[in-house]
Amino acid sequence: MTKLIRNLLILIFIAGTFYILFLETRLYQSSSVTMVKNLNETMPDLGGLGIFASASSSTVQDARVLETYLSSYDELERLDRKFHLYKHYHSDALDFADRLYSFNSREDFFKKYLSRLQLDLDEVSGLLTIGFLHTDPKTAKAITEQLIADSDAKINEYNKLVAEKRLSYLIKQVATAKKKLDKSIKELEQFQNKYNLLDPTSSASSQTAILATLQSQLVSKRAELNAMKKYMSEKNFDVIRLKREIEEIQKTLKKIHQSLANKKGGALNIVLFEYERLKSFVDLNRDLYKAALTQLEQTRAEVSQNPKVLMKITQPVLPDDYAYPQKARSIFMLFLILALGYGIFVLIHNIIREH
Repeated sequence: MTKLIRNLLILIFIAGTFYILFLETRLYQSSSVTMVKNLNETMPDLGGLGIFASASSSTVQDARVLETYLSSYDELERLDRKFHLYKHYHSDALDFADRLYSFNSREDFFKKYLSRLQLDLDEVSGLLTIGFLHTDPKTAKAITEQLIADSDAKINEYNKLVAEKRLSYLIKQVATAKKKLDKSIKELEQFQNKYNLLDPTSSASSQTAILATLQSQLVSKRAELNAMKKYMSEKNFDVIRLKREIEEIQKTLKKIHQSLANKKGGALNIVLFEYERLKSFVDLNRDLYKAALTQLEQTRAEVSQNPKVLMKITQPVLPDDYAYPQKARSIFMLFLILALGYGIFVLIHNIIREH
């Protein structure tokens, strides 16, 4: 029994070695080291070694997004339309054990694609290695280049989608801000036309200046009158004239005071306060409108540009020799597995025979 098993394992080893040496599909690998770069981010000067610095969380996150996309059905369908992978995996280009057959499902096709796709992310530096295995070295290189091109297009798709939604929102905000500004300007114009005043603050300033002048004249006239009374009679013409001048100044001052502060609606102070209120609304709405316009223009620029690019640190190369199978390693592993299996069988057989 032991001899039979030994001979069987030897036959399996010979058949396996023959398969590895002569039949197993030879796969060529083309790969490229890439990194997502955000052009809007400012990097510190590291003496030309910035590429080796630790990657930001956004860079690693973007690389993971690319990993997920490249490992999806969407990318497989894109590649299949261009490189006919489904037909290739069912063809004689692959050995009988590696190829797909008519009974294989779509999930098997997807698993085969994932087995050929080579993705390796270094989370420290943010470097993402993208590669592909194929029986033809030129096709392996072309598919790798296509994977990089699709990744570069995909990395900005989400940013553009968010920017377009912001753009739509900001257009509405600008329109609303414009309506509020126009309304506040119209209310201010109606107020100015009602009181026939371009700027009530200038009128108030001029009347205040007149008031100060009249008060100064009143003090001077009263002082002059007190001086005259010391040596002139109350009936003296100059004294009477000076009293009338003081009365006229007082009447004028009273009128000005009434115009500046009157409890009725036409008082200048009420007009001035209302003007300042309306003008403040105009200024506020103008500032809001300017801010909305600025954000709108910035968002339009974001939509039209690609802030993130996929930098190729190393270019995809045309492989000279196949990467898989690694024949010596595969034959050694086959021998190791068969030898281990034979040893376990002998051990179990001896234990059973002793009991």
